[in-house]
Amino acid sequence: MLRESTSGRLRAALRLAFYPAFESAEAKRFQSLTLDAENARGAGDLAKAEMLYSTAVAEAQSSSNPSHLSRASDGLGRVYQGQRRYREAERIFQDQLEAAVSSSQPNTLVHAGHMSLALLYQDEGKFGEAETHYKAALAETEKTELFPGRGFWCSTSMWLAKFYVAQQRYSEAEPLFQRALEIHEEDRGPTSYLPHHLQEFAKLHEAQGRYETAEALYRRALEVCEQLHSTNSLFAARALDDLAAFCRARGRYSEAEGLYRRSLTIVEDNVRSQAAGWSKGWRSWRNRKEIETKIRLNQIPISTALDRIAMVYEDQQKYGEAEPLRSRSREIKERAWGERHPSFLADSLAAHATVLHKIGREQEGAEIDKRVETIRSRYPQGSVRCSLRATVRPIKRSLRWRFSTFLSAILHPSRFRPTGR
Repeated sequence: MLRESTSGRLRAALRLAFYPAFESAEAKRFQSLTLDAENARGAGDLAKAEMLYSTAVAEAQSSSNPSHLSRASDGLGRVYQGQRRYREAERIFQDQLEAAVSSSQPNTLVHAGHMSLALLYQDEGKFGEAETHYKAALAETEKTELFPGRGFWCSTSMWLAKFYVAQQRYSEAEPLFQRALEIHEEDRGPTSYLPHHLQEFAKLHEAQGRYETAEALYRRALEVCEQLHSTNSLFAARALDDLAAFCRARGRYSEAEGLYRRSLTIVEDNVRSQAAGWSKGWRSWRNRKEIETKIRLNQIPISTALDRIAMVYEDQQKYGEAEPLRSRSREIKERAWGERHPSFLADSLAAHATVLHKIGREQEGAEIDKRVETIRSRYPQGSVRCSLRATVRPIKRSLRWRFSTFLSAILHPSRFRPTGR
């Protein structure tokens, strides 16, 4: 028995370390199809994603691996949802849920099925059906044999809580926030979700006009961020921004400005640090132009931070102090986007022009107004959206990575066991 166990562990470790070398042609083909489909969906090309997922579904129907059909169908359902083809998506998600419920083995796919339907119905505006499935998904997380710990309960409860908030059902959202807060309080590791949860809980109290409680939570989120990640982390910058926005909304402009300036300093330090890292040790094979473009784009958060401070001045009609900030923000965006993405510049140009008019620099403002008019004639407001796109790439498996994975699978096999999904 011991020999069989050791042999099985060795085979599993070798398979993980040398993936995809031991994979069948069928498995490699499926991975390639779904990878391309997910990238197409992330890029907004839903027609291409539909074609690729449909091909994957057709091929998975004769696959020796039953999980292939489930994964491909799920991807196709999400594409249909993105296309607002709700009934087609609903059929896929309902079939998946029914299959999971009728399975002889307990599995986490019941939770996944309820969540898929909840998000679909919420997107469609069928709020009663959405709530039913959110609650069913939350009940699934109470099955500790499938969901050890309380992480899945917290994440699922937040989906339900935010669903209630969107409908202004605050009294139903609050107990979920409070229970999740108690759980997050017990986790003070570097990956703790506590700071973000405190910020979200603060927004719930702010929406209800409970400003003292909201401010206390915003300040505590900042304190925890600084304890867990240091005072110069981007997590701390985000917490500063949230607290500053709260102060600005209350008309406490001096305090808001100070917080926003602290955030700006952190962002500038982090941007400089990243740029220095990219610039070190260049080799002749590296494309210097690509790195320079990356550095320019990386400065966009500085522009955003400058705009926040400018808005505090504009709220107080201190346009002379806002103008240098708007000017520098605009210059950063022009260097980053330039002629390639002029549609992204219009708002920054318009904000700068407005300030110039306010301080009597009419000619400069009028010249920028013309640029804005030209851009918006080509790209009317709402015709172009700036979105974050995620691209999925295969892991780069170096020899060092493979050796480390092999040792980890031998020494800690439980970390690599399937979850039942």
